[in-house]
Amino acid sequence: MRNILKSIVQFYLRLFTRIALWRHRPFVIAVAGSTNKTPTKEYILKFLREKYGEHEVRGNPRSYNTEIGLPLAILYLESGESSPWKWLKILVSAKWKAFFERKFPKKLVLELGVDRKGDMKYLLGIVTPQIAVITNIEGNYSDADNNLEQIFEEFKVLVGSIPTDGTVVLNHDDERVALLQQEAKAKVITYGFSEKADAKITDLKTGIEGQNFEFSFRGQNEKVEIKKYGRHFVYAWAIAKIIKSIL
Repeated sequence: MRNILKSIVQFYLRLFTRIALWRHRPFVIAVAGSTNKTPTKEYILKFLREKYGEHEVRGNPRSYNTEIGLPLAILYLESGESSPWKWLKILVSAKWKAFFERKFPKKLVLELGVDRKGDMKYLLGIVTPQIAVITNIEGNYSDADNNLEQIFEEFKVLVGSIPTDGTVVLNHDDERVALLQQEAKAKVITYGFSEKADAKITDLKTGIEGQNFEFSFRGQNEKVEIKKYGRHFVYAWAIAKIIKSIL
C-alpha cells in the first residue's frame, strides 16, 4: 500500500512540477556531487539574492533533492512524511500552484541527489538546467570504485544535458570531475587550487575568525575572508562567485 501511495504521489508531483516550470520558465542552476551540495547551494543563493533580490531566487529547502524531494523543492511544499492525508493536501496545493500561482522565482538553485543508475535521467525529466555544478565524486556513496564509477556515469548525463549556450562548472582538483569536461557541449569553467583551473584559489590560511584566501577569475584578483572553517566552504564560495560573475 505504501509503495502504491508513493507511486501516485511521485507521478502527480512530477506532472504538476513540469506544468509549473513550463508556465514560468525559470533559469535553473543544478548542483550535484557526492558532498558539499548544500553549502554550495546556500552560497549561490546568498550571492544571487544579493544581486537579484530575495524573492527572485529559490533553492531546495533542507536537502529536498530526490524524485519526490525535487518537486517539493520547486513548488516550495513540505513533505507529507508518512501521512496519506498530508500527501493528499500537498497534491491539492501542488495542483493549485501548477495552474494558478502567479508569483514564481526567476531563478532556481537546485540540488540533484543521485545514488543509483537512472536517477539523473529521471530528475532531468523534471528540470532542464542551464548551469550545472559538480562539486566532487568521492566516498560519500561508497569507497568501492565501481560504485563511484556509477555515480560518475550519472554526472556524465547531467553534464551532457547542458545546452551549448549554458555553462558547466567543474572542480578541477577532483580527477573524476575534471574528466567530465569531455562530456560537455556547453562552456566549461573549472575551479580549484590547481594551476590549470580557470578560477584559482590560492594562499589559503586559517585564522581565529575563519579562513582567508585569494581568488582569481577572468583577470580579477580578490582577497577573501569567510567566517567558516573547512576547504569545502572555500570551494562553495568560489563556485557562487563564478556563477554570480557569469549571470
